[in-house]
Amino acid sequence: MDSAVLIADENFRIFQVNNSFLELFDNAAETVVDKKFGTVSGCVYTIMENLPCGETSACSNCALRQSVMRTLLEKVPIDKAEFNRSFYINSRLVEKYMRFSTRFIKFHGRKMILVLIYDVTALEFQKRELQKKQAQIDIDLAAAAEIQKSLLPDAVPDSERIQIAWKFQPSEKIGGDIFNIHYPEQNQIGLYMLDVCGHGVSAALIAVAVSQFFTSKTNLLGKKTTLQAPEKVLDSLNKAFPFERFDSFFSISYITIDSLTGILTYSCAGHPPLVIIRKDNHLRILHKHGPVIGVDTNVMYEQEQKQLYPGDKIVLYTDGILELCNKDGEFFGKNRFYRILKKYGEKSPEQLIEIIYARAKDYCEGKKIDDDISILVVEYTG
Repeated sequence: MDSAVLIADENFRIFQVNNSFLELFDNAAETVVDKKFGTVSGCVYTIMENLPCGETSACSNCALRQSVMRTLLEKVPIDKAEFNRSFYINSRLVEKYMRFSTRFIKFHGRKMILVLIYDVTALEFQKRELQKKQAQIDIDLAAAAEIQKSLLPDAVPDSERIQIAWKFQPSEKIGGDIFNIHYPEQNQIGLYMLDVCGHGVSAALIAVAVSQFFTSKTNLLGKKTTLQAPEKVLDSLNKAFPFERFDSFFSISYITIDSLTGILTYSCAGHPPLVIIRKDNHLRILHKHGPVIGVDTNVMYEQEQKQLYPGDKIVLYTDGILELCNKDGEFFGKNRFYRILKKYGEKSPEQLIEIIYARAKDYCEGKKIDDDISILVVEYTG
């Protein structure tokens, strides 16, 4: 047997062992029989305190001894209990992690205990090493999450004509959603929201790469240049992020708003449609879109313009909010989402976002959120 086996009496005196036991504690067969377990195994307390097994300071709390006595007195079997102890083996102090099982038996007409010991020291050290690595990964992920958060909007335009609020809730420490706001001139505002396929580290890295692309020398959204047309922005992204290079794709909505005229210009690549909430709470769904970024580098995106009026709100979001599930596996869905927008459309952007998120959490009924959630609301005050 791979496991060490011993037969002992009520005093934990050994009467029989197998070869695996001898290998585990490196003892010759003639030095084992008729000796107590602590002496045979080289228990650290037996050696350091120079006391017999059963009389050291640790014996009263020894899980192995307690289990042996319980099995002997109550005939209660013990299965795969844990036993961790240091032993002197070949004059070296060795830490052992073991699991053991006990059975009541009769041996040569006497009541005795059969003990099976499984050495899991190597597995325990592997587990500890994995835990150390996981702890370092968690630290790295937390740092990466802070970096990703730093790429989200840090301020809103100082404008009496525009009010903006947002919420970002990743499903893990880092996610594949990202959005930002750019305003090179007081009356020009550009906003984008993207959702990389999947979530976690790989999705977040692509999201960060896209964010860097926006602020690179191409000056698509730089604060010192005029905003480019949304369709041109998406064309540039589509050429820069082919699926063959990144093994992934993403959806994105990009809009510009002229706060003087109230003209909204938008282009969409496979992203959930923008929603305009009119002042009378009537919803206008903006369905014009092209394919997701990366699947077809030859496609040319189109854009569309809409007139905004004082009190109108524009809602950008990712499908994480729509694909939330309750305990029955039913989606939160766009119809429920639209009903909330229609019912609470007169609220401020901050209030509307908090209401949406609160309804979404209630719908999940405590179930873990499996996808990133991003919501951004812009109110045109005129």
